[in-house]
Amino acid sequence: MWIWQQSDWPRGRLTIMPLLGELAATQAVMSPLVAQGQHLYPRQRLRLEATLLSEEMEASAQLSGVVLGRAALRDALYQALGLETGQQESPRGLAPGVEVFADVTLEVVRTAFQPLQQEQVLEWHRRLGPFLPRSSGQRLGEWRAASYEAISGRYGIKRLRYRAPANTTEELAEELTGFWARLASEEPDVDNSGVLNALQLHAHWQALSPLALGNGLIGRLLLMRWLTRIDALGALQQQGEWSGKVGEQLGEEALEQLCWRRQSLFAVVLEQQDALRELEQHCFGKPEESASGRQLPPMLDRALNGEAVETLPGDMNVWVQWWLTRLREGGRCTSFHYQRVQRAERLWLEHARTPLNTRQRELVLTLLERDDEEGVGRAEYRALVTTSDPTAARDLADLTAKQVLESYGVGRGTRYRLPVFTGQG
Repeated sequence: MWIWQQSDWPRGRLTIMPLLGELAATQAVMSPLVAQGQHLYPRQRLRLEATLLSEEMEASAQLSGVVLGRAALRDALYQALGLETGQQESPRGLAPGVEVFADVTLEVVRTAFQPLQQEQVLEWHRRLGPFLPRSSGQRLGEWRAASYEAISGRYGIKRLRYRAPANTTEELAEELTGFWARLASEEPDVDNSGVLNALQLHAHWQALSPLALGNGLIGRLLLMRWLTRIDALGALQQQGEWSGKVGEQLGEEALEQLCWRRQSLFAVVLEQQDALRELEQHCFGKPEESASGRQLPPMLDRALNGEAVETLPGDMNVWVQWWLTRLREGGRCTSFHYQRVQRAERLWLEHARTPLNTRQRELVLTLLERDDEEGVGRAEYRALVTTSDPTAARDLADLTAKQVLESYGVGRGTRYRLPVFTGQG
């Protein structure tokens, strides 16, 4: 039995009182991040956003089965945000379409307070088609015209994980009408419960799965948009500068300045993707038959789907609790990113006039991303920038002489790290 076969579809069952402690704990983690963001200089803010978004995009792509390098995503974001990397182009060259992914993600974030239209979501889907596995021959930039089933397993018995509502264009149109009507009244704003609404809307989208493929990727972008709204509202609240509907109070340029990603989430979700599948089964339901349509034997049913779900699908308390926990975990990781950006800014200011080649700048950017004291050895650097051993040795010696890096260890165990990460807060 599925969530959409319940009488309480699409809202599900939610009891707010047991969630108040979880909500307060999450707010306690998110609020300081919003406050920290207000104290950053514009360039620091852009560097932080590039760091957070590259991490989010890499993890989100992996959740959709696509592997993209964070360095390539970072380079694309630096270019899109007008940040100086000190190099005219990436030494590796950007992967095809990575710029599109960066542009769409920034568009999703920057327009977080603009009314969201169906056409806009479909346009994002069309542009991101190349990132979706098995996209060839599939409908891109259109709502699905047939049933949707999530099936896992490549060999042997296929496992039906989920079957979405609506088997025809007309049925889906009716479901979408309900979703957009709900979005119009419940999208996070100053007069509703913010993160709670965002997580419920995300569940509605995932359960509806209105696209032939890419529902997860688009759903994560929408969740990113709603969380951006929440953070922007938090910033305004801390400044004491909001009242009524935000979109009616501030101009488009002012809203865009507010709309930037202040925390990471999907990297911690990626680490918990097996738990996420179990959560979706609990909340959205589990099949009573195999992908072939045959009833599963009880023993095989338990092997494939676990023990029978005691509660009916639609338990939104479990859904919200799981995501609130991930938000707190992501928020705690993000606090380190703030420190990293401040250190990076200090380093670039100190070496603003230091001539570095593209390989050396790539190493500095990579070490800033790692944010640790381990550094790299010569062999690691050689592999990172794809160069010869003599060139790697010259580059590292030059960086050490210019005091961009410091070396420690002896012989083949010599490693190179950024002094900015040692003996400084």
